[in-house]
Amino acid sequence: MIRPARVVVLASTALVAVAALAACSSTTSDQASSSASAVVGGNQVLPPVMVEPGQTTATAKVGDTIVIKADDPAATTISTTTPDLVELTQGSNDGSAVFNPGAKALAAGTAVINVAPPGADAYDVTVTITE
Repeated sequence: MIRPARVVVLASTALVAVAALAACSSTTSDQASSSASAVVGGNQVLPPVMVEPGQTTATAKVGDTIVIKADDPAATTISTTTPDLVELTQGSNDGSAVFNPGAKALAAGTAVINVAPPGADAYDVTVTITE
């Protein structure tokens, strides 16, 4: 025969175990949803807008970083006729790392970035920048 006190202890233990598992699953979910951004110096930093080779359109927000992925980043050059909307950074190779060319979205509007890969046709990436 099971005593009532023992039933209460077993039920309480089961309830605590379920609550602990529920807490773990919500923590894991919270961590997964926050992995898309990071906190640096108390400010949330969003991931960059990635532009694949040959991609001709992209969308960014003011303040976003735009990365132009290239097969040969250091030899690929970029230019723009809208420097008031995007600040460009050329690709480079400092000997220890290779950096893709990119841009920072400065203001709302439509920016055009011309991408000139070595040995291939240049193409334009039209970036729609929102507030």
